[in-house]
Amino acid sequence: MELGADAWHQDEDGSYYIDCPECGSAATIANIVAHGRCNGYLNDRESDTDLDEAAMSCTAELSLELVYTSDPSVSGADEAVGGE
Repeated sequence: MELGADAWHQDEDGSYYIDCPECGSAATIANIVAHGRCNGYLNDRESDTDLDEAAMSCTAELSLELVYTSDPSVSGADEAVGGE
């Protein structure tokens, strides 16, 4: 799945995370890179969450892919920065 700008969240410490598509718990970038799992799986939960994550069992395996293009016209970069 492709993530949009609204999919990323930032906590009080400045760390970025997304919501796990399977269980909805936080999935920090560090945990995705190091373990391929969300906090619900790793039992490393956000302290300020309202969800009762103690009963969650998540089987999602997560990974991130960086996509790069050397042709800025392909990605629409001109429109994104207000170019003409």
